[in-house]
Amino acid sequence: MKSLFNRRSVLRSLVLSFALGAFGVSAGAMAATKTSGGIYGEAQPNATIIATNAATGLTRQATANADGHFSFASLPPGTYTVQEQQNGNVIATRTTGVQIATSSHISFTAATQQLGTIQVVGGAINPIDVTNSGNSLVLSSSQVSKLPVSRNISSVALLAPNTTIGTPGFGNLVSFAGATVAENAYFVNGLNITDIRNFQNFAAPPFEADAQFQIKSGGFDASFGGALGGVINVVTKSGTNEFHAGANIYWVPEGLAKSSPDVIYSDHGAFSYYSRNTTSYHAYSPDLRANIYGSGPIVKDHLFFYALYQHRENSGYTLTSTQYHYDDTSSPQGLIKLDWQINDENLLELTAFSTKNERTVDYWNLNLPNTLSTWHTGKPFARATIHSGAEAYIGKYTWTPTADFNISALWGYVLFDHNNTSTAGSCPYTYDFSIGGPGRIGCWTTYSIQPASDDDHDSRHQARIDGEWQIGSHDVTFGYDMQKFFTENFSGYTGGNWWIYYSVPGTGPFAGTVNGVDAGPYNTYVSKRVFQNGGMFTTKRQTWYLQDNWHIGNFYFRYGLRSTSYTNLNAQGGTFLDINNKLQPRLGLSWDVFGDSSLKLYANAGRYYIPVASNTNVRLASSELDYTYYYGVTPVNGKLYDSTGTPLDLGAQLGPKQVTSDGTVPAAATVVVKNLDPMYQDEYILGAQYRIGDTQWSIGLRAIRRDLKAGMDDLCEFNGAIDYLAKKYPDQADKAFMLDNFPTCLLLNPGEDAEITTKLNANADLATYDVPASALGLPKATRYYNAVSLLFDRAFDGTWFLHGSLTWAHTYGTEPGYVLPTIVQTDAGLTETFDHPWEEVGAYGNLPTDHRWTFKLYTGYQLTPEWQFGVNSYIQSGRPENCYGYYPDSSVPAWSNYADIAFACGGKFVPRGSVGRTDRIVKFDLSLHYMPEWAPGLTFGMAIINAFDFQGAITVNDHYPQSPGVRSPTYLLPKDFQTPRYVRFSLEYDFL
Repeated sequence: MKSLFNRRSVLRSLVLSFALGAFGVSAGAMAATKTSGGIYGEAQPNATIIATNAATGLTRQATANADGHFSFASLPPGTYTVQEQQNGNVIATRTTGVQIATSSHISFTAATQQLGTIQVVGGAINPIDVTNSGNSLVLSSSQVSKLPVSRNISSVALLAPNTTIGTPGFGNLVSFAGATVAENAYFVNGLNITDIRNFQNFAAPPFEADAQFQIKSGGFDASFGGALGGVINVVTKSGTNEFHAGANIYWVPEGLAKSSPDVIYSDHGAFSYYSRNTTSYHAYSPDLRANIYGSGPIVKDHLFFYALYQHRENSGYTLTSTQYHYDDTSSPQGLIKLDWQINDENLLELTAFSTKNERTVDYWNLNLPNTLSTWHTGKPFARATIHSGAEAYIGKYTWTPTADFNISALWGYVLFDHNNTSTAGSCPYTYDFSIGGPGRIGCWTTYSIQPASDDDHDSRHQARIDGEWQIGSHDVTFGYDMQKFFTENFSGYTGGNWWIYYSVPGTGPFAGTVNGVDAGPYNTYVSKRVFQNGGMFTTKRQTWYLQDNWHIGNFYFRYGLRSTSYTNLNAQGGTFLDINNKLQPRLGLSWDVFGDSSLKLYANAGRYYIPVASNTNVRLASSELDYTYYYGVTPVNGKLYDSTGTPLDLGAQLGPKQVTSDGTVPAAATVVVKNLDPMYQDEYILGAQYRIGDTQWSIGLRAIRRDLKAGMDDLCEFNGAIDYLAKKYPDQADKAFMLDNFPTCLLLNPGEDAEITTKLNANADLATYDVPASALGLPKATRYYNAVSLLFDRAFDGTWFLHGSLTWAHTYGTEPGYVLPTIVQTDAGLTETFDHPWEEVGAYGNLPTDHRWTFKLYTGYQLTPEWQFGVNSYIQSGRPENCYGYYPDSSVPAWSNYADIAFACGGKFVPRGSVGRTDRIVKFDLSLHYMPEWAPGLTFGMAIINAFDFQGAITVNDHYPQSPGVRSPTYLLPKDFQTPRYVRFSLEYDFL
């Protein structure tokens, strides 16, 4: 790398370029697709332009038009030599890099002849892409490897502006521009690898096999969709005409890894190493990752291979207030890719990879009080086996008959594994929330298990065609995409029941009552919930798009249209959701003000939809059985339950059985309003980018506005709708019948009029009725995201580079998003947010993804030819805190499962996000690499993640009451902390 940046000709060319791709301004542009890039520029009119991939020999030829413009489309990423020829003679040569979804500009005009060869290496340098009006970050694996970041694509995504750390309970996921972590889309080699069961999983290949990353935080062109947050687009490595082979090891030793604060709830008489006592965890996670890889030609200039095998071992423990968990993960993974350049016009790519892993977790119950050396004793009481990960297969064919036209076809298949088994499968799911109760009790290991080992998985089948046709100053792209997603899921509570113990209310309007009846002699009661559901479900999606990129002088217009149709089937194969042709316009304008790429002004507007999650099929359209009993409980020798959490003396049933669903598959039309819109939003962007004189520095300013136009969630209370129908149809409506026969929950757009399909009486047929939003009682689902980012950049000059951003943002409204971060509810599109109208009192305010200030800066410095130093820093302001509690008046019974989720504490409403903010998150990562000259190909590395071991709390307990009238001692105390400091050592050696 260093030798390529020491020549004077290259330094002169760098003065005319800056790495906007590394701080978020290069994106899909003219002559660029998800997996390929393009080259465009100026030459002498009618000159012949030849572009050759130096590594594979791929050659393309174009002719400059009468104005001297030329372009190449669908070029595989790599370094290209571009020649200008006249009468068969080479009169000038340039060398440039091609990145995914990016167009590289070169010029052969007289004004630039003196610059000689332009050379771009490893994706570190990009000129301003004046053809583009969107936002994205493009990084190569070589650049990422020199930065101190965790080796996963979420950590790469966090380098981009407008991204923040997601709620840890959802996993290692990122929030984009105010959206939740479940609103992103992920692509590998053109295939959508997002698991749409809940949008919180994706089939990422081994990180060391990735070649380039594109992180899109807004301004999607018409070829991208299915996301309201962001898009992460990855291409994997490929073989070339040179043989390469090597191995590397990444090791995170236990001895140098810090732990999260020891924060055991003090009511148990346990020790505490943290000033705030709560029920959190103390954890470490040593990790060993070893890779061996090879690549090269099978047939020179035609057939190439790349293969990688990875073995990873990870172990660690988690300590809660009542249990100790030790888990061990073994995950052999790998990838193989074949590239067949049949000739310069026909390319075939085949990719297969597996990221499946098996995790075993041993469980001990704590013996408290305790010491650090005796957290657990004896053998574990249970072991769980958790399968995760995926396998994927991708085939892509590209035909480029001329430099002006190309078309590609892709087929892909992804299988996601979700199977969990446990030796404690007979232990019921149990909690004790009575006064003095410890919370989690019993011997269960996971609340939901599957009855067999091979019937919980998702699979995606995708076929798509994309084309590009350059007609004069127009670059027209088009495509059609068809996807089928199959979900097989059967689940129920472990042990068959969910027992929760409560104290009978002693004060307030419900004093002494449970489930609407007098609790009699009981001071404690228990709810027994039975839940079973499952089936096989199909989700379909079809999309077409058409877009034109039009170049007029110094202006680049981008306008296009995307249309998507959605179909979701129930457990019996019937259609319960059918949404056709949701149109999504995309508009963009970029102005190269001075015509020399020194100043660009741009604007963008677009509409984006997100598909309906397949979990909606499982929850709304399966044979779901869900009911709850309430019983009084009498202590036996001072104990309410045995070691499994089962009541020792179950008393009288209190009130009637509460039926949520009766085990039958509901009529398809009755669970979704007929006029349902998928969740969608509009986005607007204004920006400017400027190169500062003849320096390596550049700055940018960008503003983003996102406006959620329609939320999507389920409503589970219909008194208002039934009253409305009874008044409108007095001669037909039977209120008692409708109360018993309305669906348990109904999928709709909160705050919008609804077309509800139901029966008005026992003898009536199903019919659709218009019910106004006012009768349903829900406010409109709103989410607004406003942000302004200052971007600054210093391009690499052979010694150092720097990229940074400072973002002010505000996210507010009534709709947190597809999932609910405050309680880590993973039911995408079916959260408890709008289940009851009273939940929305005080719901307008600062949302959980609201982080007002985020500062990012990362840099790499070549200290000497053998030593390289890197820094990655991140500062993020805290997220809003809430006060969830019991509804202040008597309309919501205290025994209700929903009783304590109102925006109210101590009998008063407390608006959403108005209590305070969590800790500021501060993180500094450092890295050092040694590349000895005495051993070419050998690299020693060390990275310190969170070097100063900041321990900010990312989330807190937002629930105020422990029981009616009793404040929880853990209210506003931390639940999740930022990742503690750890040290990663690496050893890499390229044999060839």
